Amino acid sequence: MADRLQDLRLFRLVVQSGSLSMAGRQLGLSPAAMSGRLKSMEEFYGLRLLKRNTRGLSPTAEGLYLFEAAQKILEDVEALDSVIRGGSAQLRGTIGVTCPTDLGRQWVSQLVDAFVEEHPHVTVRLFFTDRLLDFVESGSDIAIRYGNLPDSTLVARSLGGDRRIVCCSPDYLARHGAPLCPEQLLEHNCLIHLQADFPQDKWRFTRDGETFSVHVRGNRLVNDGFTLRQWALQGLGIAWKSVWEVAEDIQEQRLVPLLEDFSCPATGFHLLTEGGKKLPQRVRAFVDFAVRYFNELETPARHLLRPVGH
Repeated sequence: MADRLQDLRLFRLVVQSGSLSMAGRQLGLSPAAMSGRLKSMEEFYGLRLLKRNTRGLSPTAEGLYLFEAAQKILEDVEALDSVIRGGSAQLRGTIGVTCPTDLGRQWVSQLVDAFVEEHPHVTVRLFFTDRLLDFVESGSDIAIRYGNLPDSTLVARSLGGDRRIVCCSPDYLARHGAPLCPEQLLEHNCLIHLQADFPQDKWRFTRDGETFSVHVRGNRLVNDGFTLRQWALQGLGIAWKSVWEVAEDIQEQRLVPLLEDFSCPATGFHLLTEGGKKLPQRVRAFVDFAVRYFNELETPARHLLRPVGH
């Protein structure tokens, strides 16, 4: 039985990481040893459990069923271990968290540090991506995302308000001047974020209570929010970024806000979990901790989130 549990843990990690070598490094096993263990599992069940695609390994229909069942079994075992070893208050196990790159580097990594300091027996796998991934694909229990919720089956907890802000470096401003209205962005080089390979080149504004878009252009597009912010800091163009990602740069005058008489529609950012399933205690604890953490966080973003004219 112990070997079967180890095989389930191995299989769960392979599905979560999408890579034999990556999972093997975490388990201290060679690729050959990993392949041998998985082959033995497939022979035991008499089924193919994994298939290879352009992004790595992914579960077959039968493998996905095994993965979901293994998740529940291993969560129950880890919860039992927690009670027996240290009482129910001692959280143990692994939490997978995915979030946008820039938000992750600046804020979520600090959240993880604070949580692990309080719960040292919990391991957090933090995965940065600006793509919208499902929970199985990313191997995550929690996703932190900006904007409107893409899937009504997800359960959302608000972590705070958000809005986009147009900004550039002082150097870019000195060389090119400031646009006086959103339409003048067409005369500037705009730095464009790619999301799921689609350019986010329609920047939205509100004027006289009406929302409208400007279709911007630029010579740099990237699917990584951190790189886009670095380009803006280097004076390579104008960015349209979340307040949370540029608030400290604006406070330190590394970036300058533009078009302050025109507001961008307010949104928010949320912590998402899968609906229709009971979350492990450690995941519930992380969710509650994250909500408190961001509600109590002192940041320049609070000032920039005030409505225009206040």
